[in-house]
Amino acid sequence: MDTAWSKADSAVLGTITWPARRATGARWETSAPSGRESRVKDGRATGHERAVLFAARSQNALHRLLDTLPVFAGDDRVHRCFTLVPGSAFSLDALSAIDRAGGRTVPWAEAVEQTFALILAASPKGDLHALHGPRVLLPHGAGFNKSVPGEGTEDSASGLDPAHLLRPDGAPLATRYLFSHPSQIARLAPLSPSVAARSTVVGDPLLERFLESQDRRDRYRAALRTGARTLVVLLSTWGPESLIGRRPGLPAELAAALPHDEYQLALVLHPNERARRGALDLAEYLDPARQAGLILPAVHEEWASVAVAADLLITDHGSAALYPAALDRPLLGAYDGGRELLPDSPMSALLTGVPH
Repeated sequence: MDTAWSKADSAVLGTITWPARRATGARWETSAPSGRESRVKDGRATGHERAVLFAARSQNALHRLLDTLPVFAGDDRVHRCFTLVPGSAFSLDALSAIDRAGGRTVPWAEAVEQTFALILAASPKGDLHALHGPRVLLPHGAGFNKSVPGEGTEDSASGLDPAHLLRPDGAPLATRYLFSHPSQIARLAPLSPSVAARSTVVGDPLLERFLESQDRRDRYRAALRTGARTLVVLLSTWGPESLIGRRPGLPAELAAALPHDEYQLALVLHPNERARRGALDLAEYLDPARQAGLILPAVHEEWASVAVAADLLITDHGSAALYPAALDRPLLGAYDGGRELLPDSPMSALLTGVPH
């Protein structure tokens, strides 16, 4: 199985972002790398520009922030800059991701001394309250499915926990909280009425891109050189209950067992798992599987293109599976239960309804 594709092929896989990348009409509309520092003061950059700060705590959160860029496309009044919110064990890869995106950065120590016209964040954790300007908080996944042991309120959905959505003094952390579905606000309302009162349903830009990219499926499969083979995609979240956390040998076992002329195998890893392992350890761990033909797509846009191209996806309890499920792609569940998945969550319902 040939897993080496050219830069041009990889660029094709990244095009899932572009069908929905428009400034109007979308339903959801309503230290520094490479020395690219940005200087702003009182929400103003230069001339008539207004400074919008994208505050990222991890690479996964940054990708969610990048999904909002179509809202600002073509608007020369907006000066886009990024800062890294300290405190996450997965923050280092966010810096390199900002650099790859070509974003200009403001060091955190400087960001907290300035005032911005708008602050966008996709994680409520960290010292966001130290930033000055109207704060808008987005979710950084599909639904709120997991409780992370040792973080916030026990058994509370990560992303819906009032312990993170409120300031230390009990006031709402954000000016506006954005959600993808009314049921999420309904879950939040009894936990924190003040936050629910500031919440708005805006949809999910990544879901829109999945839906709009369906007609590119053949193009993605051509870039992957799938041909007539069956493309099987493993979806693994991060942490001890993840697919590769519990079955670390599965990628190599499947890559060796599946006939290469009939099947193609890919592994989609959560950015946190990539950050936890580091590039070298990850490469060494996956080397037997890669030698047997495993494809490891890049994070952000490329993994989603592979999911669109898939014939079958095998998933743990990570929310990434909800996107191909919306395209009616066949799914197999590979989660044996544990402390993280919350009952009555979207992923719990999905896993209940698919074969294991």
